[in-house]
Amino acid sequence: MLKRMLSYSRGFGERGLFQTLAEDLKNYGKQMSEEQKKNIANVLTNEFPAGSGKKTYSKCVFIEEEDADYKPSATFLEMLENKEFYHIMEELIEFGISRYERDYRKNYGDTDLVLYQKYTYEDVCRLLNWENNEVPLNIGGYKFDRKTKTFPVFINYDKAEDISDTMKYEDHFMNRRMLIAISKSGRSLESEDVQNFLKAKERGIRVELFVRKNKDDKISKEFYYLGSMTASGRAEEFVMANTNKTAVEIEWILNEPVREDIYEYIVST
Repeated sequence: MLKRMLSYSRGFGERGLFQTLAEDLKNYGKQMSEEQKKNIANVLTNEFPAGSGKKTYSKCVFIEEEDADYKPSATFLEMLENKEFYHIMEELIEFGISRYERDYRKNYGDTDLVLYQKYTYEDVCRLLNWENNEVPLNIGGYKFDRKTKTFPVFINYDKAEDISDTMKYEDHFMNRRMLIAISKSGRSLESEDVQNFLKAKERGIRVELFVRKNKDDKISKEFYYLGSMTASGRAEEFVMANTNKTAVEIEWILNEPVREDIYEYIVST
């Protein structure tokens, strides 16, 4: 999209940005959905960020509506008139596309995610085409997006010693293909999020798994993407140790066995 905006600034803007972007994406074997279009528009108009990020990027509005499509914002077009700025943008965009070609072109299934690549919470919200980002505190281990019917699960495999008892989830791999994961505290078998997990297939919900070894990564907070997973049907409600809170233990079957080196890294003590 940014590359298209550079072309637009040089007089190649007879059609709207999303119309031409849709044609570009066909070269990558992709079709743009309405959710993806809305997500991209929100990212480029500062409607996507949440929390402090919205204020931080308040001036980062790159596109504006024109008829039924979008065009580059007047402010961005004015900046692109500066030749030095234009060439810096051009270099950055080409670098970004080359990194995509090297690391991210082989996407998993019909997602925009790549198996075993590492992603932040924000990356996941964006690449699952959510209209808005969610701050990690609001995700709290997992979050269901009703519009896209995507349900990412984030697991910190090694739990810190000083966390509260209601946070000490005993998530663990049984083998490279099977995972035991615990719901949030205060949940029962009838809770909506648990039912969405257990009935994901019949409800058309995609459950995506993201795992990191621990929280020692203080800066980027990246998780390995391990693909989609499906509840086996075995689920058990229990009372969490040292609390009066219930939770649900769910057995999962991963669609792809975890690559051996990453599996050994995650489960090693």
